[in-house]
Amino acid sequence: MEDAELSPPQSGKLQRFFLPLIILGCVTIVLTLFAVGYLTLTTPETPPEDINTIIGKVTAEPNEQTTSDEAVEDGETEQTTQLSDGQFDFDRHRYYSFPLPFVSNLASGKGMLTVEIAIATYGNTLTGEAIIKELESFNPKIRSAINLRLAQQKLADIDSVKKRKKLTSLLLDDIQQIVDKPNIKQPSAITDVHFVKFVISEAF
Repeated sequence: MEDAELSPPQSGKLQRFFLPLIILGCVTIVLTLFAVGYLTLTTPETPPEDINTIIGKVTAEPNEQTTSDEAVEDGETEQTTQLSDGQFDFDRHRYYSFPLPFVSNLASGKGMLTVEIAIATYGNTLTGEAIIKELESFNPKIRSAINLRLAQQKLADIDSVKKRKKLTSLLLDDIQQIVDKPNIKQPSAITDVHFVKFVISEAF
């Protein structure tokens, strides 16, 4: 026996039941999507840090990657200068090397000293370029002062690392006196003297 077909009154009731159910489901989906989109798009992002805050953090962190040669020079606090175009100019070390080595007889007359020297400077771009130009313009006078200082050395004065470091301090004072003479009371941009080459040739 075949199943009895739904009578028109029964099918009408089912249609009236499903239609509101479908509409209610669609409205629920639309409202859910709207709520998710609203919450996603209106959640404020974390504002970026101010540039001054970032620079403050960078300069506050200790620099742990200093080499042994720079340990003495890095006593200066890092300064920043804001340029007219909004960029920042950080202080850094620059080096001035003499193109020719220094060759001098020892004061004791028992040997010869051959030295290559580099001068360390510290400052921003403007200061660094200015001090390098000063060193270039004073080159003959500085070479003369270094030659005179080296000619005063005896073999006993330079036969250890400690004594050679003392010699670099004397040379640094000589150079600062020449370059910084008008502003000797101000901190000097010339921070150190390095021996790139140091050879003692003993006479027999």
